[in-house]
Amino acid sequence: MSKYQIIELKIRGKEILNLDSLKPKELNALKNGNVIYLYRKSKNNKIKYIGQSKHFLKRHSQHYSGIEEKFNKSKFDNVLVVLSSLFNGSALDDVENQLITLFIADNSKSRNQDIGYDTDELINRTSGNYVNDYKEREKIASEVMIPLWENVLYPNGWVKTKTLNELRNKELVKYSPIKTLTEQQVDIITEISDSRSKNYVINGDAGTGKTVLLTHLVAKLLTSNSHTRIAVVVQTNWEKTAKSIFRVFGINHSNLVIGTSTKIISSGENFDIIIVDEAHKLSRRGNKQMASFNQVYQGRFENETNHLDCLNLMTNQLIVMYDVLQAIRPANISRKNFKKATLAFEYKYLTTQFRIQAPEGKSYTSDDYINGIKYLLYKDTGLLEETNFNPNFDREVFRDIDKDAYFGYYTDQPLKNLINWIEDDRNFHPQHINRVLSGLVEPWLMKEGKDKNITHFHEGKIRRRWNSTQENWVNIDEDDAEDQIGSVFAVQGIDLNKVGVLIGNDLKIDSDGKLSVEIDNFHNVNGKFSKDDFTSENEFEFKIFVLNIYYVLLTRGIDGIRIGFWKNEKFKDYMEKTLDIK
Repeated sequence: MSKYQIIELKIRGKEILNLDSLKPKELNALKNGNVIYLYRKSKNNKIKYIGQSKHFLKRHSQHYSGIEEKFNKSKFDNVLVVLSSLFNGSALDDVENQLITLFIADNSKSRNQDIGYDTDELINRTSGNYVNDYKEREKIASEVMIPLWENVLYPNGWVKTKTLNELRNKELVKYSPIKTLTEQQVDIITEISDSRSKNYVINGDAGTGKTVLLTHLVAKLLTSNSHTRIAVVVQTNWEKTAKSIFRVFGINHSNLVIGTSTKIISSGENFDIIIVDEAHKLSRRGNKQMASFNQVYQGRFENETNHLDCLNLMTNQLIVMYDVLQAIRPANISRKNFKKATLAFEYKYLTTQFRIQAPEGKSYTSDDYINGIKYLLYKDTGLLEETNFNPNFDREVFRDIDKDAYFGYYTDQPLKNLINWIEDDRNFHPQHINRVLSGLVEPWLMKEGKDKNITHFHEGKIRRRWNSTQENWVNIDEDDAEDQIGSVFAVQGIDLNKVGVLIGNDLKIDSDGKLSVEIDNFHNVNGKFSKDDFTSENEFEFKIFVLNIYYVLLTRGIDGIRIGFWKNEKFKDYMEKTLDIK
């Protein structure tokens, strides 16, 4: 039996609802029931409004009282009222926020553009209420949200996207404050909001929800005190996305500044709170930097050696999201300097894995996979003790040979097999964002980025090129976009569905049987230390950068990972031995 009911009403003239055909119980529900309601102008179906109420008829009259200018101009002629036995206070907040976000994602100007919507598509953008988990949330999702969208809204032209699953890959949906928080995340947010004089490091593996926590934290802080001045520091490839996410939720005023570390520092402003996403990628002073990154070291910042120390001078409270295994080049702040800069910070650790989804019915979990990859790459480095590593991981995740296994690898024709694997999945799941990625083992020049005739990966008759851009690469509108081979710079911080990873010959096995790196096979000039800086300490750091690149690539896939060995059979043997695969 359905867990929701629909009452559709026509609006005559300016505000009069057609209530003549309603049954007494329906009329009573409109007067005194918990409902979600959606208005639209059906002629062009562009302008819409989504809300919630416990007294819809009264709320309708308020909308049309003349005070709300948006209703005076909207010319709505149709309203859909949704009733459900599952609608309590928390559920109403949740469903309202989800629908607002999903409608905006659905109305993106292009399916290849995650964030982008016409200013008149949805006339209410509100941060709504802070939504925590509640008892019936799973039922709401499966028995109300999905059938409402797919059986009512899509068939009747309210939305353009047929299934909710198609929208879940969009960044607006993945990172917005409609996501349910774990108890651990809620506790961290509560503690931070109650401790305004303490600095924090939020430490977590790839996919543990650091960015989702960030968006919730900002929403919470500004909702509780709108006068708080907050700066959110993001990477270049996420700046537009972050601004759009907060804009959707009504957090779009002068007290919130979003930008890269260079922009924030160069502004010279002071803030009550600065929150940094991906702090492991913050810049350090040096000759491997873009000129603009080094230009910030003047005035009050002239004695600082990295962007983290500069930001700390600009705020009363500094909160940073950090993963020691995701620094990937000499330009990033060193682990040593990060520890020094955050010595007095409160450290918090996120442990729940959100990104990676082990198939149902398997004995292993997503945590088993993450711990196995950590062990494979870092077991001889001493870094595992700095992470949330569990040595008792289930190795079956790497031995599973089923077609639906999360992990697998190919022993020959790596490029052909990885391409075939992700294409086969795309035929069954057109909405999936699948890519083949690679370590930095083939040369590339910036001037080659837009030239489709210049290819970098060659196997038999297959010719593929590197990603043509780093910013928003997975959403670019190019004929061969899905065929390009992605580098770490194009996918760090990005979720993909199925991922093929080429493990290249920049990894080698030394005479002691330990994993090492071959600098001559690593093709990224800015990823290496200069000859003058290539000390024994930096030689080890360079090794960690290369290992981190593969860690990032191997932790992008939501639904599955396959490995191909690019001119590197020895790594296959090393992997099989280390993970007891054979």
